[in-house]
Amino acid sequence: MLVEHSVVINRPTEEVFDVATCLRRCVVWRSALLSSTKTSDGPVGVGTTFEQEVHGLGKTYRNTAVITDYEPPHRFAYKRLTGPDDGADYQARFAFEQEGEGTRYTVWVEGKSPGGWLRVLPTSLLRQWVHNSIAQEMDTLKGMMENGVDLEAALAAS
Repeated sequence: MLVEHSVVINRPTEEVFDVATCLRRCVVWRSALLSSTKTSDGPVGVGTTFEQEVHGLGKTYRNTAVITDYEPPHRFAYKRLTGPDDGADYQARFAFEQEGEGTRYTVWVEGKSPGGWLRVLPTSLLRQWVHNSIAQEMDTLKGMMENGVDLEAALAAS
Protein backbone atom coordinates (compact mmCIF):
# COMPACT_ATOMS: atom_id res chain seq x y z
CA MET A 1 0.00 0.00 0.00
CA LEU A 2 1.39 3.38 -1.02
CA VAL A 3 -0.01 6.75 0.04
CA GLU A 4 1.25 10.09 -1.27
CA HIS A 5 0.29 13.65 -0.35
CA SER A 6 1.80 17.02 -1.16
CA VAL A 7 1.25 20.57 0.06
CA VAL A 8 2.90 23.91 -0.70
CA ILE A 9 3.95 25.84 2.41
CA ASN A 10 4.77 29.50 1.92
CA ARG A 11 8.03 29.33 3.84
CA PRO A 12 11.67 28.73 2.78
CA THR A 13 12.70 25.13 2.07
CA GLU A 14 15.29 25.04 4.88
CA GLU A 15 12.70 26.14 7.43
CA VAL A 16 10.06 23.63 6.28
CA PHE A 17 12.62 20.81 6.34
CA ASP A 18 13.79 21.79 9.83
CA VAL A 19 10.29 21.84 11.28
CA ALA A 20 8.84 18.85 9.41
CA THR A 21 11.73 16.55 10.30
CA CYS A 22 12.27 17.64 13.91
CA LEU A 23 11.79 14.52 16.04
CA ARG A 24 10.92 16.64 19.09
CA ARG A 25 8.56 19.32 17.72
CA CYS A 26 6.58 17.02 15.41
CA VAL A 27 4.20 16.17 18.27
CA VAL A 28 2.82 19.72 18.01
CA TRP A 29 1.40 19.28 14.50
CA ARG A 30 1.04 15.50 14.12
CA SER A 31 -2.27 14.71 15.82
CA ALA A 32 -1.68 10.95 16.18
CA LEU A 33 1.74 11.43 17.77
CA LEU A 34 1.74 11.62 21.56
CA SER A 35 5.53 11.61 22.05
CA SER A 36 8.71 11.30 20.01
CA THR A 37 12.13 10.78 21.57
CA LYS A 38 15.53 10.40 19.95
CA THR A 39 17.10 7.22 21.35
CA SER A 40 20.55 7.18 19.75
CA ASP A 41 23.63 9.28 20.46
CA GLY A 42 25.10 11.90 18.17
CA PRO A 43 23.59 14.31 15.68
CA VAL A 44 20.48 13.47 13.69
CA GLY A 45 21.30 11.63 10.47
CA VAL A 46 21.12 8.26 8.76
CA GLY A 47 21.03 5.61 11.49
CA THR A 48 19.46 7.84 14.14
CA THR A 49 16.79 5.93 16.06
CA PHE A 50 13.74 7.30 17.79
CA GLU A 51 10.81 5.97 19.78
CA GLN A 52 7.30 7.27 19.30
CA GLU A 53 4.05 6.85 21.15
CA VAL A 54 1.21 6.87 18.62
CA HIS A 55 -2.56 6.88 18.98
CA GLY A 56 -4.69 5.67 16.12
CA LEU A 57 -7.91 3.75 15.55
CA GLY A 58 -8.65 3.70 19.26
CA LYS A 59 -5.31 2.25 20.35
CA THR A 60 -2.09 3.70 21.75
CA TYR A 61 1.18 1.95 20.98
CA ARG A 62 4.93 2.52 20.88
CA ASN A 63 7.20 1.97 17.94
CA THR A 64 10.88 2.43 17.19
CA ALA A 65 12.11 3.76 13.87
CA VAL A 66 15.41 4.54 12.17
CA ILE A 67 16.29 7.35 9.78
CA THR A 68 17.28 5.84 6.42
CA ASP A 69 17.82 8.99 4.34
CA TYR A 70 18.85 12.43 5.55
CA GLU A 71 19.85 15.13 3.08
CA PRO A 72 18.91 18.56 4.43
CA PRO A 73 17.00 20.46 3.18
CA HIS A 74 15.73 18.12 0.45
CA ARG A 75 15.15 14.53 1.66
CA PHE A 76 14.29 12.63 4.82
CA ALA A 77 13.11 9.05 5.29
CA TYR A 78 12.59 6.58 8.11
CA LYS A 79 11.32 3.06 8.56
CA ARG A 80 9.61 1.38 11.45
CA LEU A 81 11.81 -1.18 13.21
CA THR A 82 9.62 -2.35 16.08
CA GLY A 83 6.09 -1.82 17.29
CA PRO A 84 2.97 -3.78 18.00
CA ASP A 85 2.90 -7.21 16.41
CA ASP A 86 0.29 -6.12 13.88
CA GLY A 87 2.32 -6.60 10.71
CA ALA A 88 2.03 -2.90 9.83
CA ASP A 89 5.64 -2.40 8.81
CA TYR A 90 6.08 0.82 6.90
CA GLN A 91 8.49 3.45 5.72
CA ALA A 92 7.95 7.15 5.18
CA ARG A 93 9.81 9.41 2.74
CA PHE A 94 9.68 13.20 2.68
CA ALA A 95 10.78 15.51 -0.15
CA PHE A 96 11.17 19.28 -0.01
CA GLU A 97 11.40 21.34 -3.22
CA GLN A 98 11.37 25.08 -3.73
CA GLU A 99 8.20 26.17 -5.50
CA GLY A 100 7.96 29.87 -6.16
CA GLU A 101 8.61 31.58 -2.85
CA GLY A 102 7.47 28.52 -0.92
CA THR A 103 8.23 24.84 -0.51
CA ARG A 104 6.47 21.81 -1.95
CA TYR A 105 6.47 19.24 0.86
CA THR A 106 5.61 15.70 -0.28
CA VAL A 107 5.18 12.62 1.89
CA TRP A 108 5.04 9.01 0.74
CA VAL A 109 4.09 6.28 3.20
CA GLU A 110 4.48 2.72 2.03
CA GLY A 111 3.93 -0.50 3.87
CA LYS A 112 2.01 -3.66 4.46
CA SER A 113 -1.56 -3.51 5.66
CA PRO A 114 -1.79 -4.24 9.38
CA GLY A 115 -3.07 -7.49 10.79
CA GLY A 116 -5.54 -8.07 13.59
CA TRP A 117 -9.04 -6.74 13.17
CA LEU A 118 -7.82 -4.18 10.61
CA ARG A 119 -7.21 -6.91 8.04
CA VAL A 120 -10.98 -7.06 7.45
CA LEU A 121 -10.95 -3.48 6.13
CA PRO A 122 -10.66 -3.13 2.37
CA THR A 123 -7.23 -1.82 1.39
CA SER A 124 -8.87 1.13 -0.38
CA LEU A 125 -10.59 2.21 2.86
CA LEU A 126 -7.40 1.87 4.90
CA ARG A 127 -5.44 3.79 2.23
CA GLN A 128 -8.03 6.61 2.32
CA TRP A 129 -7.87 6.78 6.14
CA VAL A 130 -4.04 7.00 6.06
CA HIS A 131 -4.16 9.63 3.29
CA ASN A 132 -6.70 11.74 5.18
CA SER A 133 -4.61 11.57 8.37
CA ILE A 134 -1.45 12.64 6.54
CA ALA A 135 -3.28 15.43 4.68
CA GLN A 136 -4.75 16.78 7.93
CA GLU A 137 -1.35 16.81 9.64
CA MET A 138 0.34 18.50 6.68
CA ASP A 139 -2.41 21.14 6.51
CA THR A 140 -1.94 21.76 10.24
CA LEU A 141 1.80 22.24 9.72
CA LYS A 142 1.16 24.57 6.78
CA GLY A 143 -1.24 26.70 8.85
CA MET A 144 1.12 26.87 11.82
CA MET A 145 4.16 27.80 9.74
CA GLU A 146 2.39 30.34 7.54
CA ASN A 147 0.80 32.02 10.59
CA GLY A 148 4.03 32.24 12.57
CA VAL A 149 3.06 29.85 15.38
CA ASP A 150 5.94 29.44 17.84
CA LEU A 151 6.33 25.65 17.82
CA GLU A 152 8.75 25.72 20.76
CA ALA A 153 6.17 27.55 22.88
CA ALA A 154 3.44 25.17 21.67
CA LEU A 155 5.63 22.20 22.60
CA ALA A 156 6.31 23.62 26.06
CA ALA A 157 2.57 24.15 26.58
CA SER A 158 1.66 20.59 25.61
